[in-house]
Amino acid sequence: MTLNNTTPPRALANGRYQIDAIFADSGGMGVLYDARDTRCANNRVLIKTTRYDGGTNARHFAYDASEAQKHIQRLRAILEWEKKVLIRCKKEGINNVPTLIDFFYDRSLLLQPTYEGKRGAYPLPAEVLVSEPFLVMERVPGDTLEHLVASGGLEARREVRLLRFACELLTVFIRLHRRFEVQGREAYFIYQDLKPANVLISKEDYLTLIDMGGVTLRLGDKTTEPTAGMLTYGYAAPEGEVDGGVRIDQRFDLYTLGATLYHAATGIDPRELPGQFPALELRALEQAGLSGATRQIIARALERDPERRYGIAAEMRKDVLSALRDLGEHV
Repeated sequence: MTLNNTTPPRALANGRYQIDAIFADSGGMGVLYDARDTRCANNRVLIKTTRYDGGTNARHFAYDASEAQKHIQRLRAILEWEKKVLIRCKKEGINNVPTLIDFFYDRSLLLQPTYEGKRGAYPLPAEVLVSEPFLVMERVPGDTLEHLVASGGLEARREVRLLRFACELLTVFIRLHRRFEVQGREAYFIYQDLKPANVLISKEDYLTLIDMGGVTLRLGDKTTEPTAGMLTYGYAAPEGEVDGGVRIDQRFDLYTLGATLYHAATGIDPRELPGQFPALELRALEQAGLSGATRQIIARALERDPERRYGIAAEMRKDVLSALRDLGEHV
């Protein structure tokens, strides 16, 4: 996808943020811009906004005017939801996520005034063009786990480092999965889309879980809009296929963690295996030189039957800590 604005605008966003360049356009539902906060010593920040496919032949805008506006509103609702999730994470004391700095509405950087739809060209109303949500976050240094695996940057003390990353992610999951009440019904969050591309590792091996826009809310016996069913094939547990993933529970996150560890340990990308929900060959873990305890942890997390998987994050974290001790690590 080619952005409509490949050259960042010179005007300040929200009268404050100087956007310098596109930082990431990974093909998801958001675009990240590299920017400076002119009111705070030009500190570097990342600004996330909704990702659109623009242009006269764009698939997402092959609508009539009314359908296009509904599509825009749905995608914007996901970014607004991400803001709420980040706020909730800080209230829960979850430190391994980006810090929310600001949230504002301004003119879209990507939408064009006119599109070619099903019934010819149509304009987008001015109020749509000027009401784009923007999420401002701290710029966290580091490389994604996906990049480290591909570049060979994970080879030194690989097993210990992966177990420590797992421990940190499970701590996040313990707090995300903490129950609370919404209108008399039990609720909790599910991260839902864990994969190496969403794990940022600093030079000091500090871990940050990024892209909280895919988090969904388990409310009663199903997950809720706007993010229900946002998953990545290969890393997603098989139950994600049923009902479009709206009835997944906390065990889904533990499977995605197992698939992420599998990829990082073996170098085998689950997305490249046949089928949307491929079975991951466990012999590859032994060939990767992992200890028996670590192999057992990943194998249990990858059980295709949720009833045979770890039931809660704390249970899996206990085994990870034990495996670290067995490797002579202080925990």
